Amino acid sequence: MKKVLIIGACGFVGNYLIKELKSNEYEVFACDLNKKDDIDNETKFYNLDITNKEQVEETIENIKPDYIVNLAAISSVGLSWNIPEKTINVNVIGTINILEAVHKKCPKCKILLIGSAEEYAPKMEPLKEEDTIIGSNPYGISKIAQENFARLYKEKYNLNIVCTRSFNHTGIGQQAQFVIPSFCKQIAEIEKSNCKSGRIYVGNLSAYRDFSDVKDIVKVYRLLLENETEEMIYNVGSGKTYKIEDLLKYIISLSSKEIEIVVDKNKMRPIDIPYICCDNTKISKYFDNTDIKVTIKEMYEYFEKEYDNKTNKSIV
Repeated sequence: MKKVLIIGACGFVGNYLIKELKSNEYEVFACDLNKKDDIDNETKFYNLDITNKEQVEETIENIKPDYIVNLAAISSVGLSWNIPEKTINVNVIGTINILEAVHKKCPKCKILLIGSAEEYAPKMEPLKEEDTIIGSNPYGISKIAQENFARLYKEKYNLNIVCTRSFNHTGIGQQAQFVIPSFCKQIAEIEKSNCKSGRIYVGNLSAYRDFSDVKDIVKVYRLLLENETEEMIYNVGSGKTYKIEDLLKYIISLSSKEIEIVVDKNKMRPIDIPYICCDNTKISKYFDNTDIKVTIKEMYEYFEKEYDNKTNKSIV
């Protein structure tokens, strides 16, 4: 049974990737700063701070995985503007620590590093892997740096490294600081309240983004681990764009209440790219393309149940 080490396993994507790999008969090892309840007890878990070089090296030496997937990151564009130094420390220095440890202790291990569409220079058509990368925010710049170090270690030490440039993905469990769960949570709470109407606070609604269901994304990650390739960079996304405003209107349509949309300047980014779409030619044969409205409806209903559960507990 092949061993996979997931670093950053307690983030949004981690639990989905654990399930995807286990259902395909991998032995999964999970690492993060602290274990969360949604990591099942059968998964071997290690506390790990990827900015601690010695700890990273010791963990990789002990497990000797066949594959490593690095999900650990400051992954919010908005948050990266507030903590640029920490963003670089986690996203770049942390990755270097992983690459160094693999080079020294487990050189045959295949590494999957998760990057972002935020690496690309803006372009009003689907983005291809060979398009210009520039980074217009601290998060995007950190992912470009990660990729550059990956290329260096691949060329110098012949490490087996694949990098994704992943586009927006969402699903149940994503934090409400991200746009779709933020909308779903706010509107579900209005729907469940005793009020006849409510307000939803939003940022930029004019942007177009390529959204996917997180389950489709982790399937591609697994297949990129399994498939031998000489190529290093892969876009991972649906190839379909949605205007943020249109997705908001769909979520509002799930509610029976009158909802006023209020633009909150605190939710606006210093720089916001107007259009991001994936050219997913390289991975299209792997991609399931779940209808994003199905995903969003599941998220909305989840937040409704969560509100009911909290209300019932407070009454008791």
